[in-house]
Amino acid sequence: MRVTIVAANQEHKPDPVVPLGAALVAGAARNAGHDVHFYDACFAASRWPDELAQHLHSFDPQVVGLSLRNVDDVAWPRAFSYLDHYRAVARVVRQAAPRAKLIIGGSAFSLFPEEFLTELGGDFGIAGEGEQAFPTLLAELEHARSPARIIYATPLETPNSEVQPALDLLDLDQYYRRGGALNVQTRRGCPFLCSYCTYPMLEGGSSRPAAIARVVDSLQHLHEERGFDHFFIVDNTFNAPPAHALAVCDELKRRHLQLRWSAYVTPAGLTREVVQAMAQAGCTSVDLGTDAASPATLAGLKKSFTQAEIARACEWLHEARIRFSHSLILGGPGETPATLEETRAFVNATRPAAVIAMLGVRVYPGTALAASAQSGGMLDGQRIGLQPLFYISEDVRDQLEPFARQTRKDFPFWYFPGLEGNRWQRFWQRQRAHGVRGPLWAIMPDASQNLTTQP
Repeated sequence: MRVTIVAANQEHKPDPVVPLGAALVAGAARNAGHDVHFYDACFAASRWPDELAQHLHSFDPQVVGLSLRNVDDVAWPRAFSYLDHYRAVARVVRQAAPRAKLIIGGSAFSLFPEEFLTELGGDFGIAGEGEQAFPTLLAELEHARSPARIIYATPLETPNSEVQPALDLLDLDQYYRRGGALNVQTRRGCPFLCSYCTYPMLEGGSSRPAAIARVVDSLQHLHEERGFDHFFIVDNTFNAPPAHALAVCDELKRRHLQLRWSAYVTPAGLTREVVQAMAQAGCTSVDLGTDAASPATLAGLKKSFTQAEIARACEWLHEARIRFSHSLILGGPGETPATLEETRAFVNATRPAAVIAMLGVRVYPGTALAASAQSGGMLDGQRIGLQPLFYISEDVRDQLEPFARQTRKDFPFWYFPGLEGNRWQRFWQRQRAHGVRGPLWAIMPDASQNLTTQP
């Protein structure tokens, strides 16, 4: 069958992100013998409607797979929904390819399958991992069978190492130039039970490693054939389980590739051995998924580590000369004015390079936070759906934004996406244009060098 995969994402803050999931589905469909084209809207700006329509008129696909990455930008108080954009994309598909079956998928769709299928008028949808479910659905359609409108794909026991992302269909040079790195995934699944998080729903609750040799083969190919030497490992927590992280580091060291890379890391179960192995394998920076730094809010978000573990992780990262940022979620269950002050003081004492702090907790269906908020009447009758809905502790509802603004003024290395707008966008773009690689927070003035006192 003639198949077009459409990656609808156009978000560039803080960086454009390679659509790995959509590319993986494209690779799986191509492996199954289908004629697969790919339209990526990421760099098309306002040109995308004409470009997409022209592609669809020319190729005349029988199936269009529409990939939805995020529901919104989760940036309270200026949260922006992508629903109108997705509606516009679906409308162009229907107008330019009226005979094509529209199949919707991606992580955003997987969180709200019924809602998105209704809003966008899709024929079918796949909630969950698509590299097996999508070719199966194509076979059903090819043989004129009548599959269910929504396929709920259970996580594969092990990611299929025979299916590789169709990266040749993407403009990797532009992603690397404008994004500072290319993304790679070494495993899926999350064993933690954070109250707000959707990763266990999207990827399953157990760690499922990919074939490490195949992953590093891909990195080596991209490095030697294309000259890419900065990568971001997008595993939800690279260091969990530690044995997998060590195996990835060992393979990178064994090949002497001289790559530089970053990753998401959790303080839970982090060891000095893993941190040292990461540094020796080329890791230069990590994003610590700290989320909270007061015992009360750590408990409120059901985090699997303590203040002491956060402090130890930061000490080991400084020792290994790996720069780090803290990712925080302020205003969640248990948050009070006192815990906000405690969090700020504790985080600053760890001397991070940067702090990225989200305000409020985006509520998603199926999470423990959603269940407790609904049963406790904390959502004021509001429906959890496609429009951004945030949980904010009543104890700080009025103080949260002023606290954030004062913190940003006192400590410029604290970054609040919900308050920033496009304040840093031009600076970041200039840095990328001059060849700066790696995470953008790592190019800001290093707070760990000048943070000595609290006001």
